[in-house]
Amino acid sequence: MAADLIGVTQKKSGKTLQVEVINLAGNQLTFKTKNGKRYTIDTKTITKDSLQNIQSHLEAQAAKSADAYGQINKAVSHPLFEGASSLWNQPAGDVAQRLKWPKESETDQSRSFRFYTHRSPDYQFLGAHPYSATLYGGEDGNTTHLSLVFANKGDFGSTAGFGEDHFKKIHPETKPPTSLKEAIETDARLISTALTQCLGDPEKQYYGEKEDRRRVLRWNMGEHAFLLSEVDEEYTSLLIVPKANADLEGKVAFVKDSDLKQIVKKNVVTQSNGDILIKNIPMVDQGPKGYCAPATFERAMRYMLVPADMYLLATAATQPGGGTNTMLLADSCKRIVRSKARRIKDLDLEKDLKIRRIKTYIDKGVPILWCMRSLDSYNQIANKRTKERAAVNDFAAWKQDISAEAESVAPSMENNESNHHICMIVGYNPETEELAVSDSWGKRYELRWIHIDIAKAVTSRGGFVIDL
Repeated sequence: MAADLIGVTQKKSGKTLQVEVINLAGNQLTFKTKNGKRYTIDTKTITKDSLQNIQSHLEAQAAKSADAYGQINKAVSHPLFEGASSLWNQPAGDVAQRLKWPKESETDQSRSFRFYTHRSPDYQFLGAHPYSATLYGGEDGNTTHLSLVFANKGDFGSTAGFGEDHFKKIHPETKPPTSLKEAIETDARLISTALTQCLGDPEKQYYGEKEDRRRVLRWNMGEHAFLLSEVDEEYTSLLIVPKANADLEGKVAFVKDSDLKQIVKKNVVTQSNGDILIKNIPMVDQGPKGYCAPATFERAMRYMLVPADMYLLATAATQPGGGTNTMLLADSCKRIVRSKARRIKDLDLEKDLKIRRIKTYIDKGVPILWCMRSLDSYNQIANKRTKERAAVNDFAAWKQDISAEAESVAPSMENNESNHHICMIVGYNPETEELAVSDSWGKRYELRWIHIDIAKAVTSRGGFVIDL
């Protein structure tokens, strides 16, 4: 099942190219060259012998793959694999649909599908119960990797995650773990046993860079590597990644600051009404545990091309049973971001939340992580005004209206120290003095507008940016 190279000869030139065949659909042949470039050509341009060799190769590959993939699918308890090609050559949406993991986000650069299992305590993957299961796709739409988090200190003993109930449902014959340590060890053992029965004994290696570096057990299957992490008193997790990525121990290609500046700058759009917005920020659903800070940090990190998984970020800064310490989380994220030669900068937004300060970052394509208090009165205004705003034609009159409202309601919000939250400022309008805010609560809350004076009134501990 490893990638085999097939000779493809062009009719016109007579030249033969060694390629990895990805797909043959009708008269369209898709393949990758040795340097990883992907092409789709008409089969009329290659020789008859080449086409016959490709067809024979695909038939043999399909038969071989079906057996191995079938064994894994049975162990996983879901149709993870289908057909002869690897996951990395299949659209992320197709794989997610087979797994029944709902779509979370899609941008020009990425897509994600995330399944929280809090309402399905009997859901299992390789014999164990994941609390969070996420599938990621790249710029070309194909699957890039899968990340599943099993027993962890944030969920064990928590009513939001149903605590140990899933152990009773999945393995009723076994006494449930009575401690986090036992739960982590139990899930790791179940997953390891299932993979070993299908793929043989694992190898041991390290995976991740610097602060994120950890020991893993690794099983290979063709172009896929299954990486199992068991971190004492923290979590059990499983990554499914391309074999090449595992060979590199998770190291990703470094993007120079100068190149990243150009990439994020292209995401800044100016609307006809004066709105200035950052597009292509991935959405992350914070889930049943209310992990607003980890979800927001994942959004910012992935947008700035720093790989992240909110559930693992949350675990690093969570007390047993739940409750995330934002400052601990920020410190953990800072270390991860620094390991990718980026930096997180603290912002004192309590004293300096002004349009000109917001403009400094938004205009270059850098979103702001904003610590605030998500009060009921704030949300009522944000929801109402965002809906009304879509039909506004006279923005001069709109400015007067929302300014008067802000002057009236802001004082009542200033001393209410409840509902601490973190979200993103992703845009602004300099004329109406509004901020565009994005919460990690799904599509409906991806973009809302609020007057800056109301934003000042609910600002709490400042904020952060991954700066360039």
